[in-house]
Amino acid sequence: MPFSVKTIDSRTFFSQAIVSQIILVLGLLVCMGGCSSSTDGADPADPIDPFEIIQPKKWAFEDSTLWKHENGVLHLTQSGKYTGPIRRPGAVALVENTHDLSDFYLSAFVKSTQDTSVVGRDIIVVFGYRSPQEFYYAHLSNDNTVMPHNGIFIVNQSDRRRIDDQGMDDPPEGRLIDTEWHQIRIDRSSATGSIQVYLDDMRTPLMTATDTTFLSGSAGFGSFDDTGAIRDIRLVAGSGPIIDPVSAPIVDGSLTIQLKSFATIPASDTTGGPLARINYLGHANDESERLFVNDLQGKMYLIEAREVTEYLNIRAQTADFMDSPGLGSGFGFFAFHPDFAENGKLYTIHTEGGEALTSKIPDYSNGPGDVVHGVLLEWTTTQPTVSPFSGSKRELLRLGFPSPLHGMQQMAFDPNAKQGDEDFGLLYIAVGDGEIPGNQTENAQSIRAHNGKIWRIDPLGDDSPNGQYGIPAFNPFSQQSDALGEIWALGLRNPHRFSWDPLTRNMYFGHIGEAQVDAVFQGIQGANYGWNLREGGYRFEKKDPYFVYPNRDSDASSRFTYPVARIDHDDIRAVVGGFVYRGDRLPDLYGKYVFGDIVLGQLFAVDAGDLDDGDMDAVIARVAIQDASGVIRSFDHFAQRSRADLRFGQDAQGEIYVLSKANGRIWTISAAVAH
Repeated sequence: MPFSVKTIDSRTFFSQAIVSQIILVLGLLVCMGGCSSSTDGADPADPIDPFEIIQPKKWAFEDSTLWKHENGVLHLTQSGKYTGPIRRPGAVALVENTHDLSDFYLSAFVKSTQDTSVVGRDIIVVFGYRSPQEFYYAHLSNDNTVMPHNGIFIVNQSDRRRIDDQGMDDPPEGRLIDTEWHQIRIDRSSATGSIQVYLDDMRTPLMTATDTTFLSGSAGFGSFDDTGAIRDIRLVAGSGPIIDPVSAPIVDGSLTIQLKSFATIPASDTTGGPLARINYLGHANDESERLFVNDLQGKMYLIEAREVTEYLNIRAQTADFMDSPGLGSGFGFFAFHPDFAENGKLYTIHTEGGEALTSKIPDYSNGPGDVVHGVLLEWTTTQPTVSPFSGSKRELLRLGFPSPLHGMQQMAFDPNAKQGDEDFGLLYIAVGDGEIPGNQTENAQSIRAHNGKIWRIDPLGDDSPNGQYGIPAFNPFSQQSDALGEIWALGLRNPHRFSWDPLTRNMYFGHIGEAQVDAVFQGIQGANYGWNLREGGYRFEKKDPYFVYPNRDSDASSRFTYPVARIDHDDIRAVVGGFVYRGDRLPDLYGKYVFGDIVLGQLFAVDAGDLDDGDMDAVIARVAIQDASGVIRSFDHFAQRSRADLRFGQDAQGEIYVLSKANGRIWTISAAVAH
């Protein structure tokens, strides 16, 4: 039977070098009959950028009368009956212009529409297709009792031959037993000959094989002699995404902590949302033992002798204050100058919208697309021991962001720095990329852009471009004319809480990835943490933002600083950084870096000694939580909501506090026991 695709030279569409890294997101506009060999709206001779997402709208059929396209689904409507001289599948549809496809990853949803009583009813995935007599196929069936069913096969100028490792000695389970949709995946490496076929379970291959007979060829679908349907097709030319980036599960550790109620912040929302969106608890560096908490909805509170009083209302003093739609908006953070007791200086971060977007000019901007400003204010009081705050304010810095997502996140002074130290009085600011998934720019990697960085500035200096703060001369890029001198480190998406170990003076911070991997990094001057070329140490592709990929052999790994611990989204929703405990009250907690999961409220601990630069997989243990009566609870018991909105705080003695942004409550860790 003639094959209805025109042969073209490989250089015109899929050169070997280009094929190694291209995603094909397949549009299912099927050509019924003769097929043009070019894709709609694209010249096949144009060079294709590595990992470019394209949408070929043509399929090549051995018999187009068997197929139709309807509502985004490719239907095999009639059973194929191959009449050739060899035994092989009777219906095949190939993605056009993939004849040089070598290494690849293919996923889709498939279903058999054949009567369920038919033994051996099947859908096949075709690959390495060189001609109607030369190709591989994976046979997915409801039956595994006979050789032709449910295996990997090669057709090579003779009847199909089974090549999967399982064979009839250990036949793969027959899973295509109904008329429901099933997810399939095939990974192919021509270098090793590896073929891995997954069905429903995307972690464990259903069948495997090793064969190098055909090193390249077209890919597609079909059936031996049944009907079926295929949808949601993804074809990645090159190594496929990593389905389980961090395979080692978080272990249930030996550590149990007990939470004791400490304070409740007054409700700032009575409409059914979070009662008080508290974001951080800290102290004033003045030996007063006073604690302070900010509510994203605009107020800062003093906690003294467990009594909560209002300290500062930022909303009331900033005309364009913005705390909607939540996310990264509102009164985000505060930090007291280490000399607060003497100079009375306090720093706050909040967001502004409305008229500020047109009446105020950011010091650094994303251009006309800014939808929110992050604003750093300095507040000065002549009475630092008096509450509520009374004094003046000035604006140090205004940054523009293209979305309310992860903008200006946190700021802090290094608590280990003493008078006379180089780092004393310098303010670190975590600045996220502020970008929407799938619409990332190069800003996080650019030393000319403010997004996706940790900044370090001198709030008492005046040599910045706006004259309102200083740029330390020893910042890594301060002497480069084409760089922002404020940058201390770069390559970040959403740095969520940094802190310093009082013993080693190492900085650690949590980093929320896009969709797959969160991480803990060690903070290092001049480091590039990889975003958005890396996520959790793996290769990230902006055009395919919901997966991570193996790093290429040609990657210059020394270019990036990789995590000291990482955790994938099987175990966590979004990481929140915490603290290394060096306090005196809880010896079983000593030396542990305590952090958590913002959404689910899980608490984790890792030995600080294991957080070494270069070792990405420190052992993370889940921490059990007791209530005051000794009953083990999940954190939603404390937060009283399914979304925990977990945060941490710390007092001057190094004791750690646990906060919920859902209900405005704060707990102390009253006990910690290692079993």
